[in-house]
Amino acid sequence: MAENKLLLDSTLDSVEVAETAVLTAAQEIGFPEDDLHQLGMAVRESMVNAVVHGNRYNARKKVHVSVTKDADRLTIVIADEGDGFDPDKIPDPLAEENILRQSGRGLLLIRAFVDEFQVPKNARRVQFVSVKMSNRQVGDVTVVDATGRITLGEGATIFRDTIRDLAAKGSKKILVNLGDVSYIDSSGIGEMVSSFTTVTNHGGQLKLLGLNKRVKDLLQITKLYTVFEVFDDEASAVRSFA
Repeated sequence: MAENKLLLDSTLDSVEVAETAVLTAAQEIGFPEDDLHQLGMAVRESMVNAVVHGNRYNARKKVHVSVTKDADRLTIVIADEGDGFDPDKIPDPLAEENILRQSGRGLLLIRAFVDEFQVPKNARRVQFVSVKMSNRQVGDVTVVDATGRITLGEGATIFRDTIRDLAAKGSKKILVNLGDVSYIDSSGIGEMVSSFTTVTNHGGQLKLLGLNKRVKDLLQITKLYTVFEVFDDEASAVRSFA
């Protein structure tokens, strides 16, 4: 059994450090690619909770990460120095009244992607390339091509600002092409929901195109397939607005 302990600052940079350390250990054990992706997301969501909600970016507080590697098992412990929380009091993100909430899906995704997840009774509460977005017109439909990662920080902010700007300028038919988006975390999902609400409130429609399997799985887990119209073919998506 081998254990790697990390003491990390309460910054978003620490999210990547922890994710990289865990994925390196998982690769050494021989985790398949799909499992690596899911494990990485679970670690990312846990770290974001620790940095943002637990320590609240407090420079005096640290995030404690322990990665224990056995022959066929990986145990990750992530602890912050915040005031703690009761997971049973977190609103259910799958409840009908919460589907369109911008946040609150982190614990749901963590539980979905690991074999066992625990929050102790006394729990105390790498910079990736962000998303790039460009617009083009196909008839009266604005197609937004996104490339990269829609995650907490710059990526989610760019996504939000791009859609809000289009809605404010009068775009009523918006098709977001996620074919080249490799990663979306719960913050990214939250901004997608927020953007959907913004466009709808402006009297428009926002639909999704080209989701890879991982992103489709996220929409299924979060029940957002009941909210978004999703297409695999651009021509069919464009016609659907008519």
